Amino acid sequence: MAYAEMQSVEAGLKFKTRAGLIVETTGVTQHIESVEVNVHEVVIVDGDYQGNKYLINLDYAEKV
Repeated sequence: MAYAEMQSVEAGLKFKTRAGLIVETTGVTQHIESVEVNVHEVVIVDGDYQGNKYLINLDYAEKV
């Protein structure tokens, strides 16, 4: 699935990032015009950085 092309994503979806973090989508999406992709806000749900939010291209994460 090409998340970078999706203008929105459902909140509550869980992914494992390349760095091994388990994150959950918040439902917030931002379009990056310079590279024509959409990135989605996630919150870290486990570990030392639990609760931190950041934007990610979900095409590079694995759905869990």
